[in-house]
Amino acid sequence: MFFKERDNFMFGIQHALSLPLRRKCAELTVLFDRGTLLELHNIFPVLIDNIFGPQGTVCWWLRTTTEEQLEDFQQLHHFLSPCGPLFNLIYTLLKDPSIKYEFPLTFLPEKVKQFLEHPTGHPFYSDLINTSSNKQVTSLMLNAFDYYFFHFAYHLINPWQQRAGAFVTSWNTVYYVLCCDYILHFLPTDPNTTILPEIYYNGKNPTKSIPTNLTHPPRSGGINIFMNPIVLNKNIEDNKFVNLDRHHPRNEIWRSETVLTVFIDMWLHIDSINQSISPTDVMTSRLYFNELPTGEYMRIVRALIKQLHSFANSAKEDDTPLGELKKITISMIQGKVYIFLRNLIHRWPLDGSFRLVLELWLTYIQPWRYFANTFKKQMEVNPDTEDALSPSDKQQHTLTSEYLPFIAENLLCYTVIFHQLLSRFVRVDLVSPKMSLMLYRITKVFDQPNLPDYLKEVEQCVDNNRTSPTRPKHNAEILPPLSPSAWLNTPTKSFWNHNTASTFSGSIIGHGEKKWLVIVRQRMNELEGPSFVYKKLFSEPPVHEVYELLIQIQKSIGSAQNIIKMKEHEEKEMYSGFWGSVKYLLQASASTDEFTLNDRKKVPLYLEVSLGNLKDMFNIRDEYFNYEPETSPVLSESTDLSNNFKMLTPERVRSRLKTIKYEGDPDLLPIRSDECAFLVRTLYQVSLKINENFGTYFNQLYRRPTYCGRFSRQILCPPVTVYKYDKSMPGSPRVDSNLPPRISLRPCASLKFLTYLFCGAFISWMLNYRLETYFVLLFLLFVLYKALKSIPNDGCPLRHSYPTQGFGNISFNESNY
Repeated sequence: MFFKERDNFMFGIQHALSLPLRRKCAELTVLFDRGTLLELHNIFPVLIDNIFGPQGTVCWWLRTTTEEQLEDFQQLHHFLSPCGPLFNLIYTLLKDPSIKYEFPLTFLPEKVKQFLEHPTGHPFYSDLINTSSNKQVTSLMLNAFDYYFFHFAYHLINPWQQRAGAFVTSWNTVYYVLCCDYILHFLPTDPNTTILPEIYYNGKNPTKSIPTNLTHPPRSGGINIFMNPIVLNKNIEDNKFVNLDRHHPRNEIWRSETVLTVFIDMWLHIDSINQSISPTDVMTSRLYFNELPTGEYMRIVRALIKQLHSFANSAKEDDTPLGELKKITISMIQGKVYIFLRNLIHRWPLDGSFRLVLELWLTYIQPWRYFANTFKKQMEVNPDTEDALSPSDKQQHTLTSEYLPFIAENLLCYTVIFHQLLSRFVRVDLVSPKMSLMLYRITKVFDQPNLPDYLKEVEQCVDNNRTSPTRPKHNAEILPPLSPSAWLNTPTKSFWNHNTASTFSGSIIGHGEKKWLVIVRQRMNELEGPSFVYKKLFSEPPVHEVYELLIQIQKSIGSAQNIIKMKEHEEKEMYSGFWGSVKYLLQASASTDEFTLNDRKKVPLYLEVSLGNLKDMFNIRDEYFNYEPETSPVLSESTDLSNNFKMLTPERVRSRLKTIKYEGDPDLLPIRSDECAFLVRTLYQVSLKINENFGTYFNQLYRRPTYCGRFSRQILCPPVTVYKYDKSMPGSPRVDSNLPPRISLRPCASLKFLTYLFCGAFISWMLNYRLETYFVLLFLLFVLYKALKSIPNDGCPLRHSYPTQGFGNISFNESNY
């Protein structure tokens, strides 16, 4: 052991933190057991800073360590697990309630900072704030448990750590697994489950008398569970002769309260994603921060939503103090999720990565799918895939009238976002397998039994007797505007099935219409403002975008079938006959299409099912197919997209692919299928080393007018101007740089070159020539060939390649347009 005396404890900690990860965790575990409470108190903030690197310093790379690094993954997972060595240290520090740590306000989202200005409106923060002499909130004073989770949650939104997490393709990182462990451990769904270890901490228990006038938790998101008189009186009656503080209800739930509140407040406020960095920080640290969440961020939020649904759904079977917390869980997140999704859908690019946002939305609006242990069973499943239900679970996951209050309170999350998606899917290429799958997922969810009927009934009670269409100073300030055409009801021919309209008169909710009216109006006022004009999704006739989307689906089905026929014909011609069969077995697919033929064959099926689901949702008759939609007034005044260069249609994008020109460093082109990846990387490093050592000599030799200069121009790559985006600067400007004459060995990594090389070596070996002789002779022939080409020739200028047009590393030949 490095240290020998207890006086060297801090030095031992510093030494342990400098060790490799595997030794670091083992060494720290031993030190935690030997330290006194004072020593552990002093080293705890140092340890947390070292783990998470909140100021951009070196951290433990929780967001980049995956299961592929098996030993490091297991060590980190064990060390930071809910019952691991670090939490043992945290619980040791909780023995002294006076031990507090300062958490800066700069790490908090702007919305949380607003809570702190009025802490009485958010009881969770009321006993955490640290004020200055002039009563200004300066920081939060947290115990060890709270301090850890605030830093853990901030690590996901920390702009200094975005670059590390943005390039990880695997979803199963240590950070993701730890998030799942924490929400499963501290937010249990089984009422008989005890949060381990069972500890007593009176730092969260109120010492003043508990008011009895607060019988319901506030809607603002604050947790007031420990003030519920029903739970309190029940515990007093059961423990008349026991110390009240020790058996106070909050002592059993405060850890769940912390995890729930911190994760929601830190991750579901959109301003935490748009956190700005001063220009000074950007220039000094060369920091780049992507304003959109990473895939890891979206998967973690989705995992949290799943468990919160399971947590809330188990409340009816739970009469413990934790059951009261479960009852207010959904009310804490519903407004935040709506704002979060509305902004992301507005800003997310029109590509396949939108599946992350879509699945998060579909997860939130289907609480009936998630019951006790549902999320635990899905932990090993890729979160990007659709949740699979076993046949035994179908009955349990059927939508019933039990969820009508949830649908009423979240009506905007269903209908307004569906309006946003209608406008979005009208603009994308539905022939793409990714896009057709996303459309299929949406229509499948909304066409499930009872959901359209429930949404129609709740919409019937919405009144729109509003005055000014201007937006108020509420959440509407941070919400994107809705597409005008999506909220435009134009007179069209009626394809609405009137036979079904009368069936709603004696429906399930009839007697509760006034109740739903109050709920829906309150949610609209809170989220969109009092002057928000709601446009019904299930209007009669449906909105114009529904018809437009149906027409596009029908056209896309024909296009997808034509593409499938073309691909099948190409493969049949390419791999026909005996040699074609051999080529099929030995050669990788030469197609430039990123999707396989099997993927393409699923597209018509997805689109046909989506078409049928949309017709069922909106009760549109089959006569729709003979309908030629009238031009919307908004669209008729718009610019002709076919002649507008900036408005690229899918057809124009596909045609422009033929004229793309790469203008980056030729040696940094992505590795092609006809190259050996190992040799490409190895030869690049060799070329880089040669150019570093002899670059100056190459440059001088290349420009000589003598025979040596001409010979060097046959060997060396010519100078070239390349372009790239400098993402370390605001706006990611396009910058150019000049590459001097240099050596490039990448052609030697070509599979064609390697095949010829080894075939020649095999023939030499068969003719009893030594391989050394073969390679020397081959090299001499290459030099002789280049020497002959270097003989002076009239009009032989210096080769160069200085592209002057383009966009980033890509340029287009616009002569075709």
